[in-house]
Amino acid sequence: MVTTIKKHLSLKPLIEGFKQTVIDIPDKRRTKSVNYPVLDTALSVLACMFYKSGSLLKFQRLMKKRLYKSNLNTQFGVEEIPSDNQIRSILGSINPEQFSDVFKTYLYRLQRGNHLKKFCFEGKYLVALDGTQYHTSGDISCPECLVKKKSNGKTEYSHTALQAIICHPDRKQILPLMPEPVNHHDGNAKQDCEINAAKRLLPKLRAQHPRMGFIWLADSIYATAPFINRINEHHEEYIFRIKQGDHKHLYEYLETAPYESHKLITGNTTIAYRWYKDVPLNKSSNIKVTAIKAYAITQDKEGKQSSTIVGVWATNLMVNKNNIIKITKAARARWKVENQCFNALKNSGYELTHNWGHVQGESFNFYVLTMVAFYIHQIFELTDRLFQLCRKVCVTYNDLWEELGALFRLVLFESWEHMLVKCLEDNGVDPQVII
Repeated sequence: MVTTIKKHLSLKPLIEGFKQTVIDIPDKRRTKSVNYPVLDTALSVLACMFYKSGSLLKFQRLMKKRLYKSNLNTQFGVEEIPSDNQIRSILGSINPEQFSDVFKTYLYRLQRGNHLKKFCFEGKYLVALDGTQYHTSGDISCPECLVKKKSNGKTEYSHTALQAIICHPDRKQILPLMPEPVNHHDGNAKQDCEINAAKRLLPKLRAQHPRMGFIWLADSIYATAPFINRINEHHEEYIFRIKQGDHKHLYEYLETAPYESHKLITGNTTIAYRWYKDVPLNKSSNIKVTAIKAYAITQDKEGKQSSTIVGVWATNLMVNKNNIIKITKAARARWKVENQCFNALKNSGYELTHNWGHVQGESFNFYVLTMVAFYIHQIFELTDRLFQLCRKVCVTYNDLWEELGALFRLVLFESWEHMLVKCLEDNGVDPQVII
């Protein structure tokens, strides 16, 4: 088999990029009590999230004992495998911001390999924002937990993160950016907490990617004067969903406001677009937006028509008949942060809501490392020919990772690529390909 390993986007260089960031994390522990370095700990957790297995390390300890080496070493560069309790203690001592450069590094490598341009939308990049709850309990809590009193008198403890992703309406893959924790001290109401987290996250992302133009996509809770003013101050653009309950004045204004329209007919369905220019966002500010409404009009066999609202959005983009369809597709791409990101992390083996660690402030770092593992998978979906072939031969995506996880636990491989070749051979496929 002739193989050409991608210089910057195969597993080994991606892990090296991760190590270059983590190796500089200061270790505050006493030198005499350090048996497992921070780097080995972070790499071990990343490997568990990568292979979607919390029991991975036990098998690697047995493999190392038997063969004097493990796949943790050959694929992730782990020298000493820490115990679960040590992992929680060490991970809890790391400032999450230490991982932020990993996301920046991976994005740069995609750009260098001409893959980032696949996500370019009208010369800029769509960045979708949304919050997700990745821990909830009535009993387990830590100082970082959000606290909510429920109607039945019980207390609910939870962790929430604000996640930003780069997406494109025509691409299945998404590119995660460094998330922001929703901290307890920022308040308990969902709207206040998410918005405060977003106000912290936006300047961080701008500083990390100063040459990239962003178009922000978000739900109705972000379509407020203070948040939009922050975006306008930086001369950036947005498409925010709006709801009648959150924007009563705007909806009332649309009832009598003039509009332009356009239609797209596909089969028995017609998508009707209306856009209203210079619409006041609310009564209390002087912000004017362009409001977009999209309707799906269908006709049954008897010729009877019915209309369903596809969505209503507010934007500061220039809208006309030439771009209304593209802008609406971009607006609807916001759902990718929920469908392609959160749903995958919660329902495709990553077990995002599992309580990996919750005592010493390590919970958010487990979330971040899960997101790094997911990011690498997205990169492979885009760039790794062997991985793409393995995905084709396995019945489902979960089947693929179950098979790869089993191979990782039981057989020692020189590299990630050798494991993928074995996966293809086990499925009756001759891997005579050029990557």
